[in-house]
Amino acid sequence: MKVIDKKSLLRLFCILLLFLPSCMFFGSSKPVYTKPAKAYKIDAPSGEWKILDIENIDAAYWNDKHKTGMAFAVDCSADKKGDINTIANRLFIGIKNRRIFESREVTLSERNAATVTAKGILSNKSLIIKAYSIIDDNCIYDFAYWTFKDSLEEDGIRDFEIFVKSLKLSPLP
Repeated sequence: MKVIDKKSLLRLFCILLLFLPSCMFFGSSKPVYTKPAKAYKIDAPSGEWKILDIENIDAAYWNDKHKTGMAFAVDCSADKKGDINTIANRLFIGIKNRRIFESREVTLSERNAATVTAKGILSNKSLIIKAYSIIDDNCIYDFAYWTFKDSLEEDGIRDFEIFVKSLKLSPLP
């Protein structure tokens, strides 16, 4: 099994979330307000997730045990035209031999959202990515989870689903 180096991980983060310049700051214990964005609160994943500091990404984590990563980014300047699935699919730009095997609309944090799961190749390595995009009046909230294993059926994906569901949006005071 090939070992994934930090350079490849950074490239993956950049490809997944390249077009998502953040307009908010991550806060794990209380919402942080930054105009014109909306306030949000998100809980950091529990367990063996290490924080990664990546420019323009609100929160990113890597789990050595599971060889998986997850990231969260907010874009309040993005063009929100098009349907939610198109917006979610933009997270897969740069993934070669991409095959989407799940794409559906969902509701998260009482907002219109989409989830997409795809398999593809990045830097000559096979990976599976699950992503969520939530559209709000002013922002798009994106979550991405990836693994270099053959399946999402593991503890890491459960941690990711909890991470996604922890998002709480609230109006500015």
